[in-house]
Amino acid sequence: MEAQPSSVQARWALQAAVPAVVAGYPLLEALQTCRRQAMSAQPGHGRAPFNHIAHSTRTWTDRDRDFNTPTVDLLYSNAWIDLRAGPVLLDIPPRSRFFVVELLDAWTHNFLNLGTRNVPAEGARYALLAPGMDDAAAPAGTLPVRCPTALVWLLGRVIVDGEADLPAARKVQENFRLAGAAGHAPFASLAQWQDTGDTALDFYANLSRALADFPPLAGQGAPFELVDFSRMRGSALEGLRLAHREGLALIEGHTHAASKAPWRFSTRLGRFGRDYMLRAATAMKGIGALAADEAIYAPADYDQQGELLDGSRSYRIRFDDGGDLPADAFWSITLYGEDRFLAPSPNGRHALGSRSGMVKEADGSLVLHVAHVKPADAPESNWLPAPEGVFYLILRMYHPQRRLLEGKYAFPPVERV
Repeated sequence: MEAQPSSVQARWALQAAVPAVVAGYPLLEALQTCRRQAMSAQPGHGRAPFNHIAHSTRTWTDRDRDFNTPTVDLLYSNAWIDLRAGPVLLDIPPRSRFFVVELLDAWTHNFLNLGTRNVPAEGARYALLAPGMDDAAAPAGTLPVRCPTALVWLLGRVIVDGEADLPAARKVQENFRLAGAAGHAPFASLAQWQDTGDTALDFYANLSRALADFPPLAGQGAPFELVDFSRMRGSALEGLRLAHREGLALIEGHTHAASKAPWRFSTRLGRFGRDYMLRAATAMKGIGALAADEAIYAPADYDQQGELLDGSRSYRIRFDDGGDLPADAFWSITLYGEDRFLAPSPNGRHALGSRSGMVKEADGSLVLHVAHVKPADAPESNWLPAPEGVFYLILRMYHPQRRLLEGKYAFPPVERV
């Protein structure tokens, strides 16, 4: 039986703090990612100091763990940008192959995407401006971008077609450039990050400092108004501990689809507004998600019988239209383990999609086979290896068509064989 508050004071602290846990969780997840990637003494894939871009020279694998649910169709370019010392200039190259440079604020809102849909054909230079800066602060010849927070996460993506295509994809990457000094010292919430092993107490201490550095966006402060972070003792502390546990359990529960039908998606992803739970669940299951005008993320946790996907079984996904999904750029289905990272694969394959060279059936349909061991009747090109245990799938559709956004495309089930 779960512990209950021992007093009305503890119960009040519990009920007041759960919204703060849910609303504050994405901010702390973003800051933890920032610490790993911009402040770590350990070199790693996608890591660089503030205001420098780290370009991935290979696609991500099951060994890469800086953030969850990466895709393998793209090369990542990653940077954490500190705008306190003045504008930071961002160069975007001329349009060529598919790319997008995603900009997120400290709360994980995807406030702008710069890519092949909207960057001038000849490329452009942008001036990233901290909150409160006027457009006049942008140097001549730049396009001003007002950023919601003084810390910005840049996550670039460039399409790559296998090992032979890496040099060409890297040339596009290398033309994403930043210029501009960072602050003299890290933000206090980063420099004074607390990690004592008391997860609840650490959460509130870090959240208190983070809110000082990055106040809630306009109209989004209500979840924090009833929590007094200075009263971390007695009945209040008891309630806050319970709220931390309850809040994380609620977020985790919302990482699974409310319906067991596969491929359900939200068009609010990335631009959450006041949907604090969607923002928190996204930060837990897929931090850094693009907004729906750039990409749609459609997960599948269950098979057609309503049971969790598990490598002890084999599955089939049949697209009767031959894989003509409503995505103008491309689509892919990526497999993740229960820990939300890429799962180890015997053939190094983590995804299948429109660029995978799969074999179609005689009737023109396209069948994907998902199994721990390759089914005897499955072409090698159409087999997506699964781990032995529970896993899930995410279908990504880049540059989604209107018929998808209007719910006019019928997705196939994940059929247990």
